[in-house]
Amino acid sequence: MLVAMGRANEAVGEPATDSWTSRFVVSADNRRVVESLTALGNGSFGTRGLISHSTGASRPDTFVNGLYDNADVPRLLAGPVWNGLDACRPESGNQAPVEEATLDLAAGVLKSETVGETIVSSVEFVSLCRPGVVVLRISGPVDSISPGDPLREPPKQPGVTVSRSSNDPQTLTVASGAATITAAASDVVCDEDGLRTLTRIAVYTSSTTSADAEELEERCRERLGDATNVGFAALLAEHTNAWRERWKPITIDLDSQPDTERSLRFAQFHLLCASNPGDEVAIGARGLTGRAYNGHVFWDTDVFVLPALAAFAPTHARAALRYRWHRLAPAQRRAHAEGRRGARFPWESAGTGDEVTPRSGTDLHGNIIPIKTGQEEEHIVADVAWAMAAYVAWTGDQEFLRTTASEIFVETARYWQSRIEVGDDGVGHLRGVIGPDEYHETIDDNAFTNLMARWNLRHAVTTCEELGIGDQTECAAWRRSAERLLNPYDEQRGIHEQFNDFFELEPVLAGSLGQPPLPADALLGHERIQQTQIIKQADVLMLHHMIPDDMPPGSLESDLAYYLPRTAHGSSLSPAVTASLLARSGQTEAALFWFDLAARLDTDDLSHTTAGGIHLATMGGLLQAFNQGFLGVRPRHGDLVVDPRVPPKWGTITQGFIFRCTPVLLVASEGEFRLTSTDPISTVTAQGERRTGRRITARRTHNQWEYT
Repeated sequence: MLVAMGRANEAVGEPATDSWTSRFVVSADNRRVVESLTALGNGSFGTRGLISHSTGASRPDTFVNGLYDNADVPRLLAGPVWNGLDACRPESGNQAPVEEATLDLAAGVLKSETVGETIVSSVEFVSLCRPGVVVLRISGPVDSISPGDPLREPPKQPGVTVSRSSNDPQTLTVASGAATITAAASDVVCDEDGLRTLTRIAVYTSSTTSADAEELEERCRERLGDATNVGFAALLAEHTNAWRERWKPITIDLDSQPDTERSLRFAQFHLLCASNPGDEVAIGARGLTGRAYNGHVFWDTDVFVLPALAAFAPTHARAALRYRWHRLAPAQRRAHAEGRRGARFPWESAGTGDEVTPRSGTDLHGNIIPIKTGQEEEHIVADVAWAMAAYVAWTGDQEFLRTTASEIFVETARYWQSRIEVGDDGVGHLRGVIGPDEYHETIDDNAFTNLMARWNLRHAVTTCEELGIGDQTECAAWRRSAERLLNPYDEQRGIHEQFNDFFELEPVLAGSLGQPPLPADALLGHERIQQTQIIKQADVLMLHHMIPDDMPPGSLESDLAYYLPRTAHGSSLSPAVTASLLARSGQTEAALFWFDLAARLDTDDLSHTTAGGIHLATMGGLLQAFNQGFLGVRPRHGDLVVDPRVPPKWGTITQGFIFRCTPVLLVASEGEFRLTSTDPISTVTAQGERRTGRRITARRTHNQWEYT
């Protein structure tokens, strides 16, 4: 059974007190889940956690960021297996051994211990200081540890070749087309007083061109020699010091809620493992923690991961955005091929930036169903632009705005301007789309798509005017397109219609099928679900999360009241956003339910899909719910909005983040907040009162914040 973070210690008879460690009891049934949860990485390279205990249940994959095979639907290329052993088990006697995995979040280290009549323990890490270097040390009775080959072939992949070096049998290469992963490894075994200690160091290198195989092998062996000379103790010390430096400016402290504190750190840890401050980083829906979704990049990264990273690892966010910018050309080619202008980004992206969404799939009943998201889920165009704007708002990075983001704003605005169909009445429409609620396909005037396109057009105009770039005639055309685009807001009811004729569908509520979250499409079927008002995830509500300043006053509460009962939360993306919006609306108790669910989605494997990798968007959404929802923190026009909605049971919260290159520490409770920063920053309350300084305090009086 999988024991959720904060509960595993109780399962082995110890109190759960350390909010810097995540502990899991491992069984044959949950091994692959724990391998996902304890995955390690540095953004360039990732490896699933634990050691292969020869149980047959393990999936010990190792991946290189952005490296895919050349299948029709590209998949992350799995490299050589470095953490396999011929045997690693304690003497168990009459009692089955108990295995526990402990993820040390502070140090970036995975520890495991298997206890029977004897004990086998291990330490494993992916070096944060030396790209591609991975280290394992395992100790136990001599008879319990049999190393075998330090590098092993990964599970077979069609079209992938595996070869050993003719010069060194401990150097292994995996290749598919021009994508190549080469690894070299060495073992050092020390036996003393009946105990064996195995130290294994491996080095990975890769190429996306037809690089010379011998050159890659030589590079690997040279780096392996360097790492081996440094030695285990020094490698571990420099690695843990680097992780501790990472944590310094992003403190999280909830004195009365250690489990919540741990969940937030766990989310930060995995976002940091999936990213780095390099030139570009492709962050897939499951990062480098598993094979689900083939490692493809979705809007998960742009909308859920990026804003979280921008607040505590801005250079990592910048690298992820550059992944999109480097693939602008294929987005432009696609738009042109479809008779449009500008750029249309793919719903699923891999190495080249072309559309790689499968055309069909199989439902839970074995029926083959079409997958239309690659053709119709066009809001990704505005999502990419929005992520660029969110990063600039958090960081104030004017150089990035001028050289990268502005080009994206222009090209995406051109796409929308050419995509909008104008009716005889002069109203603009976006027909035949899919919104975030993927239960309803080929719909017209989806509120999310329309209003995000409108935002995109307006933001492009504003940016061009501020930077003094672009053509004034073209900007005027964008402005007209934005204003004529249908806004599906019903002023009388105070709610947005999700898409044209949504209100005419059968008014079935999600609760009639069971307690959400639930897979309503599987319960009702692909065709039936489209005739009802049941939706997969927050759709209209996402607008209140992403562009709150564009939404009519009071519409958050009315949209929540209407759409939440209709939401099945059949997507892992939905609970955290729901928590954030409920917190902002003052419904903190209801918000805590969805926040807790999002925190446990992977650790308790609530969706039964964590074995394929952790849900990075849920991690990013959880951090956004905490920061933007409960703490009420977000950038706006160069200011930092601060409007905490702290649940009484949380007491006092302390959080560190980075705003416009300035480390900020926010201490907040139900009725007071104090903000300190190294440089003066400008803050504004929800009521519009502004204050600038290095130390800012406010108290809540009559449900309003007043600076003191």
